[in-house]
Amino acid sequence: MIKIFTKLLFILLPFFFALQGFGQRYEAENAILSDGASEEACTACSGGFSVTQGEGNLQFNISLTEEAFYNIYIVASSPGGEKTNIISVDDTSADFQLVQNSEYTRHKVVNTYKLAAGDHVIEIKKSWGWINVDYLELEKVSVSDRFNLNQTLVTPDPTPEAAALYNFLLDNYGDKIISGVMTLNSMDEVNWLKENTGKEPALVGLDFMHSGREYNWYDDKEPINDAKDWYNRNGIPALMWHWRDPSRATDEFYANSQSNPGGTEFDITKIADPNSAEYTAMLADIDYVAGLLKELQAQNVPVIWRPLHEAAGGWFWWGAKGPEPLKALWHLMYDRMVNYHGLRNLIWVWTREPGDEAWYPGDEYVDIIGRDIYKTGDHSSHAIEFNNMNALYGGKKMITLSEVGSFPDVDKLIKDGAAWSWYMPWYGDYTRDSQYNSLELWEKMFADAYVITLDEMPELSTYVRQEPGQEPTGIWYKNVDKPSFVAYPTIVKNDLIISNESRIQTVAVYNIKGQLLKQQEVYGDTVVIPFKGYSPDIYLVRVNQKGVVKVVKE
Repeated sequence: MIKIFTKLLFILLPFFFALQGFGQRYEAENAILSDGASEEACTACSGGFSVTQGEGNLQFNISLTEEAFYNIYIVASSPGGEKTNIISVDDTSADFQLVQNSEYTRHKVVNTYKLAAGDHVIEIKKSWGWINVDYLELEKVSVSDRFNLNQTLVTPDPTPEAAALYNFLLDNYGDKIISGVMTLNSMDEVNWLKENTGKEPALVGLDFMHSGREYNWYDDKEPINDAKDWYNRNGIPALMWHWRDPSRATDEFYANSQSNPGGTEFDITKIADPNSAEYTAMLADIDYVAGLLKELQAQNVPVIWRPLHEAAGGWFWWGAKGPEPLKALWHLMYDRMVNYHGLRNLIWVWTREPGDEAWYPGDEYVDIIGRDIYKTGDHSSHAIEFNNMNALYGGKKMITLSEVGSFPDVDKLIKDGAAWSWYMPWYGDYTRDSQYNSLELWEKMFADAYVITLDEMPELSTYVRQEPGQEPTGIWYKNVDKPSFVAYPTIVKNDLIISNESRIQTVAVYNIKGQLLKQQEVYGDTVVIPFKGYSPDIYLVRVNQKGVVKVVKE
């Protein structure tokens, strides 16, 4: 009898703890095991068993009774050393790392992820493999404090234009995503997109890769000329720097390694010695690029500035010697550009790599966090990656897809609540080849109300932060006629239907702040306006530049 009671208690304890707020638990031994993953007896484990992953995978089929946001944990050990593996929720995946540990410990692998009521598949997939898994746990969480964004730039007394651009990014964060594209030669991919879709992205990526090298075939000022021209069209210029060997011994920016034997041997550790030739060379290059950026500041042009990208990957010389020299170089660059050269027009972006916490320069030196993701044909929202990064930085920094191979589908971004600030596919095949991004997907993105294109951008130089609930301003709103058309339903879920006795020529949608979101030409007396991509709020709909009605998006 005692044995039966003990066994029953052993079985019921997990459910008791779940009721006490420990979340919903799914034993690894009850998962679908494949490719060599195997169940093992484990006296220290919940349920008396664990799963040795080996080279295999675990699949948990779960069912939820209500839509909610969840944290997802695994309880696991990694006795064979530090391991990286993949957590996948339905069609979205991300890497997670476990340090060497023979004890079974609890690890949060997914933060604040939205799951609908119904069935879901959560998988632990092999990257390195060889961890031992006790169980998976889901914990329902509140998202009321999901974001606590820094409201000002890290640069003291930024230029009005830089502050205005940052305010624009803040206002749209979580409500829309800004479209972008990287260029190799002046506006090449922008022009291709214009020719093939009829639209242009709002953000353009530019590179100082060739500047300062005295190439007789290159105009050093091409990046800043393009940045000024783009900003004059209310576009966002995003500048980066594939910084070639400062010593001029090579033209490489990749570090010499077994996989790249022709790379530079430039030694970033000399950042610690101001008397070294390497320190002098780095400072000279920083000063040169700062001079170009000062020309933009003199012309009132703000810049998204993303230097020293992907440092923790180790493939560039600035990341080849570990985190401490890299942080010292970032701090030197910031101090030299901001305090010595007086640059106040920069918005500083740090490009994260997985597990790079020791590399981070610090909140006081970074405005926005970027992530470069190259997964061919993967158009998922990358919401796991987004949520984990948001939690890592305490919700204080906007998060962006600073580079992508294949960009997310807008429907999945909206469904999963992945609030990336912008997305920027790389140039060449990443922009033009359908194996990465099809022309149909480009057109779908550019047509959706959730995606901001160049033609939808406001006057950036005078942009003012919008307060929630602020009434629209401007002559057009104060002097409009009473509406002669019919719009229904007034509480919209998906589509708004507009009909008019006379021909409808134009329909425009504004937010409650009076900013134009979308305008289209119509040739008929009835039109359907999709509201699927709009966030819940009050909107203004104007027909033929005359009457206006208020519409509530549910």
